[in-house]
Amino acid sequence: MVDIKKICNSIINCKEERSLLFNKNGYSIKECKKCDHRFLEQHDDIENHLNKVYSDEYFFEGKSAGYPNYLDEKEILFKYGIKYAKIISIYAKPGKVLDTGCAAGFILKGFEKSGWTTYGLEPNETMANYGREKLNLSISTSSLETFQTSQTFDLITIIEVIGHFYDVDKAMQNVCRLLNPNGLVLVESWDMKSRIARIFGNKWSEYSPPSVVNWFSDETLTQLFNYYGFEIIGKGFPPKRIKFKHFLSLIDEKTPDFKFKKKVINSLIKLVGGITLIYPHHDLKWYLFRKTS
Repeated sequence: MVDIKKICNSIINCKEERSLLFNKNGYSIKECKKCDHRFLEQHDDIENHLNKVYSDEYFFEGKSAGYPNYLDEKEILFKYGIKYAKIISIYAKPGKVLDTGCAAGFILKGFEKSGWTTYGLEPNETMANYGREKLNLSISTSSLETFQTSQTFDLITIIEVIGHFYDVDKAMQNVCRLLNPNGLVLVESWDMKSRIARIFGNKWSEYSPPSVVNWFSDETLTQLFNYYGFEIIGKGFPPKRIKFKHFLSLIDEKTPDFKFKKKVINSLIKLVGGITLIYPHHDLKWYLFRKTS
């Protein structure tokens, strides 16, 4: 188990020195000089954070580096869930899975197709309702930090969500409480120490506060899970695909305005927005952890 003194202040409120890396979108991104964890020093008050950041605009208008229309990626995400279930099958038989930040439940539906008993968490009411009504999934409108249940699970999936946790410690304590002995946690996360992240610096797409509030590397993510009683048993690069429309939305959100920008992007969306792209960067990874204590 990792020494508690090596874990960053944003996880256990340590008093180590924190250096300012840069400001982004009016927010200060800092780094703990002892453990290298990067985090947003200040963000929206917790009570309103989820409702404000993950509103319908996030899922349908691309706000805060979100989606132009999340529902357009239904088939991609359904197949993504099946692919992840196949990876998990190397380590465990199908059991009971909890998907955190599951949105409309498309990935969760892929796990269901693969023989898993499924349950989801999603703070956006519109997305959660879609999954319940259209896909017949069990989804609670909640964050992992506040979720309460007597159920326990064999697998918890945290796919592109861990960087969004507004309280990492509460989220991880709930993971420990909700997971069965020897249970697994699948994490998909961006690597802040990847070559792509280093090349782009503060222009890297994942520096997107206030939506993203924590940034991890291989080392700091492994340290985090070691501290809470987990061992890493597998990792790799996910077979991620996105709609070209989604890619153009990110370009629109991340680049300065210029003359005819909206017109150019809208024209491209009409022409090629439906094309599916393979995610090209090696800054996104999956990690599988097993509960050991």
